[in-house]
Amino acid sequence: MIKILSLDDFPSPSFMQLATAGIKSDDVIYNNHLEMHNEMHPLYEHLHKYPVVTITSDMLGTCESIRTMNSGFLFQPVQDSIFKKLINMWREKGFTEALRYAASEDSDNVTNVIHWIAVNLTWALDTVEKGIFQTEALLATGSGSVTDVVPTRDWNNSIVRCISWHPHCTRLAVATRDDRIRIYSENTSVIPVLRHSAQKYIYQLSWCPNAGRVLAAACHQGVLVWTIELGAASNMLSYAMLLKRRNHTPVNSIAWHPQGDLLVSISPNDHNMIVWDVSKEESVPIKRVAGGGLCLVRWSLCGSRLFSATCKNIFRVWHTDTPKPWYTERWTVPSGRIAVACFGPNLALIFASSDDPVIYSLPLEGNIFDTKSSVDDITVAIPIINLAEVTFTNKNESSVRVGGKIIAMEWDSMGRYLAVLFQNSPLIALIKTKICNLGKAIEVKPFTFIKGLPGELPNCMNFYQKCLTENSTVCLTIAWNSGRIQHFPIVHSYDGKV
Repeated sequence: MIKILSLDDFPSPSFMQLATAGIKSDDVIYNNHLEMHNEMHPLYEHLHKYPVVTITSDMLGTCESIRTMNSGFLFQPVQDSIFKKLINMWREKGFTEALRYAASEDSDNVTNVIHWIAVNLTWALDTVEKGIFQTEALLATGSGSVTDVVPTRDWNNSIVRCISWHPHCTRLAVATRDDRIRIYSENTSVIPVLRHSAQKYIYQLSWCPNAGRVLAAACHQGVLVWTIELGAASNMLSYAMLLKRRNHTPVNSIAWHPQGDLLVSISPNDHNMIVWDVSKEESVPIKRVAGGGLCLVRWSLCGSRLFSATCKNIFRVWHTDTPKPWYTERWTVPSGRIAVACFGPNLALIFASSDDPVIYSLPLEGNIFDTKSSVDDITVAIPIINLAEVTFTNKNESSVRVGGKIIAMEWDSMGRYLAVLFQNSPLIALIKTKICNLGKAIEVKPFTFIKGLPGELPNCMNFYQKCLTENSTVCLTIAWNSGRIQHFPIVHSYDGKV
């Protein structure tokens, strides 16, 4: 029987009062101060291009000038007649949306008869839709809310709630507790601060791959797609487009197609996965009833597969590269729900459930979807490492817990390093990985633990993926509960071995 690796196979974490600063040639470097960009720092040549970011509680909720508002507030729309609006909406979005619009208008504007018909038909449609497709509504914050399924530890109290690196340039988006997004770019001193009336409770950020200034934010009311202007007048010229659908709130997870033309959004209160054509502001719902609402969506690096997980034990892998309509394969886990999932090169897919801290590999390349087998059969999923909680103790009887319930998992685009963040541990586990046999097997090797300064806990993280090659430096960016954002470089000469 093949032994499954565990946290016991990791080297013991450091008990010094120092933060883990980075790795150089497999040697872990520690630091005892906040400033990691000092020229005397041993990793300075690998850190100086990344923006220095620290968000404090004093910075949250401060008054901004009018230039922090999006430009949509500065222009007045042309007023068309109500019937012209209804006709245009019928043509562009269909009869149902026109009906809902008529029901929302004042009866004096659309006549009492039309308003009465619209209101009653809308009520009937809502009753049918909620009865068939809608799950029990979740709260925006607190215990038992949507924050239980987001990849951020202690989202309700976090100063930094989510971060996102642009895949093709040195540009970092940071969402904070005050519902603002700050944009940090290489060689730019001006920091755009994005605000919007609909930008409440930001759960995830995602840059459009083929547009350097387009950022999507998953919020309670829907998806805000920002077009960001960099420079002195950046805040005044940046503007946002709100994508929303009835009964599709809150939006907790989004994913861009690698070509940047499609955006997928999901909600734990909705059985539908919404596929947006952002340029046209049009959407198509992809309906599957079993499994309840959705909690996680990921697109493969090549764009041919789309992973979606429900709030129950069902998850699906969609085939999106066929000329015919998308089709899906349905899978289940024994208990809980899928908590985290990542795609790697060659359609390698890894995931873990909320009830079992074991990371599994599901190779999608090859004929694993046997039509003769049960759709609920997940026996082809291969356990690669067990991250059940362990306690490390030093000679002074100091101890630290590592492992247990997994909150977030990030995999670099070359498939070499996997970072895992836990619910009840102050440390991040860093694992070496190697994808073998065209994605059909994944080798793993315990590497090290990443710790912050004394008292710090990791909240969220994201790999910097720009222009990675076999010998390039990998950088993991971590947001700590103190508001400090750390860039953790992994400097090595890759030899193809794990």
